[in-house]
Amino acid sequence: MNSKHKLPATLVLCAGHPTKFYLVSTIDDAADFLFIHWTGNDSIRWLDAMNQCALAAAGTVSVESATSTFVAAIRAAGMRVDPAVLM
Repeated sequence: MNSKHKLPATLVLCAGHPTKFYLVSTIDDAADFLFIHWTGNDSIRWLDAMNQCALAAAGTVSVESATSTFVAAIRAAGMRVDPAVLM
């Protein structure tokens, strides 16, 4: 794992039925989560989050920016992010 792709804090996501918990600690984890666990993978928020993850992995945007976009997309999809770990 490339440390420059590490999120500022590990995110704990609550998603699925029954509720499952997922840990996201890198940009790659975030992109994988979006690709594997998001039903319908075609919303604007999903596309924006995937693009931000790709750009952060390439070093074009900051990891913090990609993390914010990722969290906004997760919340828009009705999934929860443990607020205790957010910046």
